[in-house]
Amino acid sequence: MKKKSNFLRCTTAGLLFLMFLGGIQPVLADEVAASDGRRYEGIIVNQSPYDVTIRTKNGKITLKRSDLKYIKKWSRQENDALKGKWESSAGGTGDSRARDEELKYADSVKYSDKPWQIYEEDAFIAFHHNEGIIRSRLKDKIGDYCKKVADKLGYEEFKVYDKSASPDWNLKFKFYSYGDFASWKKAVEAIGYNPNTVMAFASGNRRVSFYELYNRADVIYHEITHNIYNELIKNANVPNWWAEGVAQYALLTSGEAREDISKSRFRALNNRYISLSKSYSYADKDSYEHNYEDGLSAVYFLVREKGKDEFKEFNYNLRKGKSFEKSLSEVYGFDTMNAFDKAWVEYLKKIDVKEMVGEKK
Repeated sequence: MKKKSNFLRCTTAGLLFLMFLGGIQPVLADEVAASDGRRYEGIIVNQSPYDVTIRTKNGKITLKRSDLKYIKKWSRQENDALKGKWESSAGGTGDSRARDEELKYADSVKYSDKPWQIYEEDAFIAFHHNEGIIRSRLKDKIGDYCKKVADKLGYEEFKVYDKSASPDWNLKFKFYSYGDFASWKKAVEAIGYNPNTVMAFASGNRRVSFYELYNRADVIYHEITHNIYNELIKNANVPNWWAEGVAQYALLTSGEAREDISKSRFRALNNRYISLSKSYSYADKDSYEHNYEDGLSAVYFLVREKGKDEFKEFNYNLRKGKSFEKSLSEVYGFDTMNAFDKAWVEYLKKIDVKEMVGEKK
């Protein structure tokens, strides 16, 4: 074979160099083709002896090597160029950067060698190992539910991700669905809770984590409500019973609320109630009765007896940085927790629960 002259080699190298500087470098994608004809273009982010994970513009996809027809892998520079193309088509780098940061966070809380699968809609992104569960619990439901909760809480500034109206990727909810107890145990212990009693938790930045095996829709939506309320009050310090009571108030149907409030009323009628001045941790055996049932009845007491406008004002006082006790005094006139406690118990003793569950206009 005839060798290229030095002149030709130099000319070719120079042209390639000029192409790079001139910004006409081709944008090449990694490519994975399955034996059934499916083909994916993007960036291969993980390869093992058993599977290959490729990141496409819309999320990560993991395929078994036994199902693959071929793999094409390009250089890091070409992958970076592809990322730039994705960012440009998304309308800027902000959303892409936020999404990349969440992907990094997802890797840090994976607690397993098994890569995450990703399901994404406008309102949320879900990291999971079972798409069927995500679709059955969350598909096409999150945006409407969040708006409903925000409206019930009087949260006027609340927004969900919207490509045209509010195109901020940080407004998406992020769900982490753990498929095995070992990884769930590590996730829960990392925040200081007991994995044997916790089925789900909210951790700020619109993140909700849950254990797939015990996953129920109402548990997930309860944690979504915590995220929305904490945003509203800017993570103000409130008693556990208040936080759980608000979440139950926003979530439960009238029938479900009546059931829990009836239990709280029964304790009040028999003088077995727990004072609201006492705050139970989630590890205490009586925490459910106090935090969820009594908390719910206390919230309904204020909304029903005093009005929804006052409830909104109370929450916005918290948002402005006022303490729980000061807000209670300024909005409702209870100068002490004992005064609030007494009024709440007296109200429970005299009301008909069927009449109580319904907001005062």
